[in-house]
Amino acid sequence: MKLYLYNLILIIIFSLCLIKPILGQQEKPFPFASAKARKSITWELKNEIDSLVSLSLQPEKAENLWKKAFWAMELMLYSPPKWEERIPYFIIHLSSFDAEFQRAFLEMLYTLYPTKFSDQIIPVWHTLANAKNQAMALEYLAVSHLFPEITENHTIYSSDWYRAYQKRWPAQKIVYPTIDSFSNDYFLPGEEILCSFQFTDRGKPGFLMIRKKNGEWVTDDNGKPLKFKQLARSISNLPYYLTNGNTPQGLYRVTGFDYSSNEWIGPTKNVQMVLPYENNSSFFNGQQATPISYEALLNPLIKDFPSLWEAHDAGKMGRTEIIAHGTTIDPALNNNESYFPCTPSLGCLCSPEIWNKKGKRVESTQQAWIDALKKNNIQPKWLIVVEIANIDVSGK
Repeated sequence: MKLYLYNLILIIIFSLCLIKPILGQQEKPFPFASAKARKSITWELKNEIDSLVSLSLQPEKAENLWKKAFWAMELMLYSPPKWEERIPYFIIHLSSFDAEFQRAFLEMLYTLYPTKFSDQIIPVWHTLANAKNQAMALEYLAVSHLFPEITENHTIYSSDWYRAYQKRWPAQKIVYPTIDSFSNDYFLPGEEILCSFQFTDRGKPGFLMIRKKNGEWVTDDNGKPLKFKQLARSISNLPYYLTNGNTPQGLYRVTGFDYSSNEWIGPTKNVQMVLPYENNSSFFNGQQATPISYEALLNPLIKDFPSLWEAHDAGKMGRTEIIAHGTTIDPALNNNESYFPCTPSLGCLCSPEIWNKKGKRVESTQQAWIDALKKNNIQPKWLIVVEIANIDVSGK
């Protein structure tokens, strides 16, 4: 009996030694997500912004500092005191700055003041550095239902940016696909696919579902299809074709899994993917990207739902590095927003995660759907983002 107990204890100790590294990896705090770090980072960023604004330092003398401040204002949805009084100066002199400064400023303006400075933007939009920045300014004006006349003499007229803008305005009546449209054999038959179903109002989180090779959805133990909450809204809420805009609808090639070095994304495993034209060898198996090859992958759906061209067009226009990840951004920054407790990033697909005061991950929708892939031995080659009609969203 003593020998039996002795052997049992050895087995238990040995088992714990094997399990400990796995548990340790899961339970190890991530300091950046702790309450102390969040408070410190928020204070530092706000202090930097307030100091820059209060010093009346002109943008000509500190362009890099201002660009960082614009990003921090977006992240925290923070409008510094007296900042509105200075914005007209920036707009009047905007054409004298380089393209990247213009882009950063317009992104901040679209995020925090989407209608407030339309009158000031009207006389300067056509003087901006390139067609892309001019498109940003036009989208800003469109929020206020202002649509300047554009002629062949304008820089933007013959550009892809203008064509993308024209597709959006005037707004068209939307015909939505159903979830079942993507479970049938006529859409990439025999493929394992991640389907991110979203809404036209990106302020409402959508959800991710996992399709198996046989066209059926991954389900829970009761046979109910699993739905994992996922946000496809960028913090700016800019349209899909602009840098840091909302996640484009359409098809992405999944290239693998990874762990990010970006502390705002955090340590949870993410899904890497590419747009058409972002990496031709990855998306089309080494073949040249063309509209015909993209359309062939989405037939016949793309004929009825032209919004599925967004990923193709965004990739061709230079959007890159859109992935599906978790988050360490403090949801308290967005507690007055419709997407709370989700936290927008810069245009990626983002699943919510909750971290306790010590920085330990206590809840992760991102990890939940990654685990579902592993449990069902699924290695998806494709991810599709598509807007559907406003329906009840349940799931994790």
